[in-house]
Amino acid sequence: MSTRKRILSGRHFESGNIALAEAALASGLHGYFGYPITPSSSLMEHIAAHLPYVENPGRFLQCEDEIASITAAIGCSWTRKKAMTATSGPGFSLMQEGIGLAVITETPVVIVNVMRGGPSTGLPTFPGQQELMQAHFGSHGDYLIPTLAPSSVQECFDMGVEAFNIGEALRTPVIVLSDQVLSSLKERFIIPRAEQLEVIERASNGHAVIWKGEKISSELVPPMNCFGEEKKAFSTGLVHDETGHVNLSANTYEKLLKRLHEKIERYQHLLPSPEVFKVDDADVIIVAYGSTARAAKLAVLWARREGLKAGLFRLKTIWPFPREELNKITEDREVMVVEMSNGQLIWPVERYLHREVHHLPYLRGEIPPPSRILDKIKEILRTQA
Repeated sequence: MSTRKRILSGRHFESGNIALAEAALASGLHGYFGYPITPSSSLMEHIAAHLPYVENPGRFLQCEDEIASITAAIGCSWTRKKAMTATSGPGFSLMQEGIGLAVITETPVVIVNVMRGGPSTGLPTFPGQQELMQAHFGSHGDYLIPTLAPSSVQECFDMGVEAFNIGEALRTPVIVLSDQVLSSLKERFIIPRAEQLEVIERASNGHAVIWKGEKISSELVPPMNCFGEEKKAFSTGLVHDETGHVNLSANTYEKLLKRLHEKIERYQHLLPSPEVFKVDDADVIIVAYGSTARAAKLAVLWARREGLKAGLFRLKTIWPFPREELNKITEDREVMVVEMSNGQLIWPVERYLHREVHHLPYLRGEIPPPSRILDKIKEILRTQA
């Protein structure tokens, strides 16, 4: 097979999984390690077919399970190569201990979780949104992982590139929460030309990272000495200082945990901002993300057509949660959370708004129909009147 370009600039008509795979290739992916599981498998298959044959080719390895996948990706990243894995449902559960290791070792690695209905084997070929809390609290200990949620095939590409940049800039694992609908949905999307695409590399000694025009603090994000380089590299799951040397003192532990949080929170404003749609005069604002938000937006348009003032607050970054933007937009207006979960998104919404909100949990293995969302809007506005 002949060599192909890493960045296939131009217009494409493909699925969300393929867009995520192309984003990884365009970002300079070198090592993909994964295990096939529905509905993420087509992403892995596309990487397997192309990564060994792109300019500056990388390596693909189908591992024996998801535990091996995440740990191999961590090892690859410690050779200063960009690494990625993708999974769904039970595979994401198996990766949790490795994700915790990536956090404490400050390892850049992109983890795509294509959500499906659970628990356990659940609904392998149907969508769900039941790993929102797992993305934040799935592994043990205190940590914060940047977590992105695309809602279209174009965003699968754009946020795929964002995920690699976030990981490199902040030395952190990054999670992309897609879902079964986006995995197979085909839409037009555009891959920019190479000169229009910001692709950054992690800091090394003497070289700071400039990300979206901002210099990343080396005190919050220390340079990463990688294996095989001139300076020695230290990587451990134990508590350690900025150089990687083990230090189990109380002061070191407290300093480490606070820094791991602060380096994400300090640069939260550089992460994808929420989409606000027809919220200026809205009487009720829907909060949603992923493919569910597509149905919610249509429901808002239908409501407006009937003279009902509805709006949409769509999350693009789930963690850290955009609490300030949510409070500013919703103020004292009615809020409705729509999700393919029994109540994972409503938890942070109510927590940060400090009040109860309306809820439409939809657990039928499909996107909530816009008509069902519209009915709920009408019910809320009737009660309000």
